[in-house]
Amino acid sequence: MKRGPKIADPSPYKIWCATAVSSLLLGLSGNVAAAPNVLLIIGDDMGVETLASYGLGENPPTTAALDELAREGVRFTNVWSQPSCSPTRATAITGRYGFRTGIGMALTDGPPVPAPDKPAWASFERPRPAAARVRAGVGPVTRPGLPPEEFTLPMALKRGDDLAHATAAIGKWHLADIPVGWTEHPNRVGFDHYSGLIGGSIRTTRDSYFAWNKVVNGEVSGTTGYTPADKVDDAIRWIDEQGDNPWFLWFAFNLPHVPLHLPPAEMWQSDYSHLDPQSVPEELTGDYFSAMIEAMDTQIGRLLASLDPEVRDNTYVIFIGDNGSPGTWVAEPFRPERAKGTVYQGGINVPMIVTGPRVARGGVSEALVNTTDLFVTIMEMGGIDPEEAIPDEVTHDSVSFLPVLSDPDASTGRKWIYADYFDGGFPGVADGDYAMRGDRYKLLRYRDTEELYDLERDPYEYDNLLTGELSVEEEAAYRTLREQIQELRSSE
Repeated sequence: MKRGPKIADPSPYKIWCATAVSSLLLGLSGNVAAAPNVLLIIGDDMGVETLASYGLGENPPTTAALDELAREGVRFTNVWSQPSCSPTRATAITGRYGFRTGIGMALTDGPPVPAPDKPAWASFERPRPAAARVRAGVGPVTRPGLPPEEFTLPMALKRGDDLAHATAAIGKWHLADIPVGWTEHPNRVGFDHYSGLIGGSIRTTRDSYFAWNKVVNGEVSGTTGYTPADKVDDAIRWIDEQGDNPWFLWFAFNLPHVPLHLPPAEMWQSDYSHLDPQSVPEELTGDYFSAMIEAMDTQIGRLLASLDPEVRDNTYVIFIGDNGSPGTWVAEPFRPERAKGTVYQGGINVPMIVTGPRVARGGVSEALVNTTDLFVTIMEMGGIDPEEAIPDEVTHDSVSFLPVLSDPDASTGRKWIYADYFDGGFPGVADGDYAMRGDRYKLLRYRDTEELYDLERDPYEYDNLLTGELSVEEEAAYRTLREQIQELRSSE
């Protein structure tokens, strides 16, 4: 099998990477023992319009921690995820597009199981409607988990000899079903430690953030309290246990995913005193959604503040959304019918902010980046050479964005980025929805209909160029993207 796509001129890049990583490690400690740590933080169901640093949505939530990250590091504007949570997670952990892994939509959760009673102080929670639960993969459709034969990021981070990292996944998992191990799946795919919720939502018989079934390395126990705070407690404890050893932490929030609720007041950053903790009125649902984002940000701030200054200086922090905002709460310039679950910009253009050693402060990058690119980039952040760590027989689609972190005006060498959305395991070339964009033009297929957009002139996809006569340039872009999609989806 062939390897994944490489950047346009790999030789100068490899020289840069080797030099940068070696000098970084030596500068930090005088020897290669002080490999950088990597903290990947994943927000659940939030597009670029939800963060003030992107300057898009009106009256976005107050997010002091993420705003500070944007000031300290590089904010990316052209990052594509998959249209929903499980597929995005699969791309990040394998570096492979959905049509390769078979993860095309949100996985089916396991059966609901009894949970402890909610605490008396807990807020009312508004669950998803039954129809939405079926669309999200909680209904009768069975979608297989990440196959055990996939080569994963935590496996790669163990192949660095003296640089081998301790690895943990904490929080939402949503890559497992019963045949691949269910509660044991995070450990089976390479993580030393796992604690959190295996399924895609806070799903028990109560569907609650305040009373749930927590999994710790395969063992399940009923737990009460506020889930996001519990996860951060676990993360702080695990990081402290690592001492001077390098580590990688995959930290995945469920926030701001449903069930909608009012978080505890000590996590607010704005005044939500007008909201009723014991109900969620239809006309105010957007306020509850914002409050949940603020609670997530408050917990991010607590996690980062817990790091010893020397540890923080030697840690790359990556914040990324797993897909766009749900149509119910998506804000302009995006539209409800083109939000989460679609291959339009509102469904796949997600925030990503990175800080860490030698990362430019206050940078903004327009480089094309896929969530697949986290795979090799995180390896390189940790001082691991992907060429040596990834087995020769593994095909991947990951391109490093590490050079962009010190020079936000640089390119990764990507000529296009891609996303897909499908049901039923491994799709054929003609199956499902998909999209590809280059620097300017985007070709997508949504519900069996092709559409072409000029994102430079029409960034929010109002004018489908295929409804009119194409210019010579537009025709060339259409043919190039169409051929590239066919070639990619037909590849091994």
